[in-house]
Amino acid sequence: MQTHYYISKDDKDLGPWDPKEIVERLNSGEIAVTDYAFDESKQDWVLLLECEPINSLLKNKKPTKAPAKAKKGLAEDDEDMTPFNEKTVIAEAKATPNNQSDEWFILKWDNRYGPFTYPDIIKMLQEKSVFEFDYVWKAGMESWARVAEREEFSPGAIKSLILSGDSSTDDIFFRRRHMRTAYNGSIIVHDNSRVWKGESLEMSEAGAGIVMNNAMLLPGQTVYLHFKPGDRVPPFNAVCEIVNKKYVKGVKDRGASLNYGVKFVNITQDARKAIKNFTQKEVA
Repeated sequence: MQTHYYISKDDKDLGPWDPKEIVERLNSGEIAVTDYAFDESKQDWVLLLECEPINSLLKNKKPTKAPAKAKKGLAEDDEDMTPFNEKTVIAEAKATPNNQSDEWFILKWDNRYGPFTYPDIIKMLQEKSVFEFDYVWKAGMESWARVAEREEFSPGAIKSLILSGDSSTDDIFFRRRHMRTAYNGSIIVHDNSRVWKGESLEMSEAGAGIVMNNAMLLPGQTVYLHFKPGDRVPPFNAVCEIVNKKYVKGVKDRGASLNYGVKFVNITQDARKAIKNFTQKEVA
């Protein structure tokens, strides 16, 4: 079992440190949760927030004036869309001192994380470790709100941040490793118990943007997709992990069409090559 981790920050490798030392360095500001740790079990770099031993220590951090009273459960108009289980309660937030007004906290399932800066959360949205349906709160807000419901995290606000030319945001936004382009085609989806229909909207070697007639899936789940022929790519099967889900308020129909982002976990080399050739021709 891994006991020490190397940390990647600003293209420099630090450590190795054990999880407690990593949290101490997070608290001091030497490193940030948007930096990476090398996970030997995955043989890959993962966000500190997604590294389980570190995550377990971080999730106990709470706001200085933490909400102490559980006031309500799931919102009535969100009962079929919320990623929270039925036992989860969403606490009402209290105002904190003014010197903490720029500190944000995140609520994922039952766990609170933070404090984070606004750029931290934007970067975590980009990295898909925070989602539109997660909750955020900062001083001055009367209660927790979904990310999708806050103007600061709207597409328009993020676009303005990108276009601002502010050099301090250079490490927040990144270029996709794989080219993505529009790809229209029908898909069949199943999860080993049910089958439903969908449609692909865009495609890259690494994954796809799709619409599925199932409103109940969550990031982290595995689904099996059959892509029918379309846009000069032959039919292929793919094992996929859901990495993103567009939040839509008030959806109660479990069979409603929602947008998802999926990552290809397993596809054939021939299929990957065909997708690569297609995307390169489309963007040329």
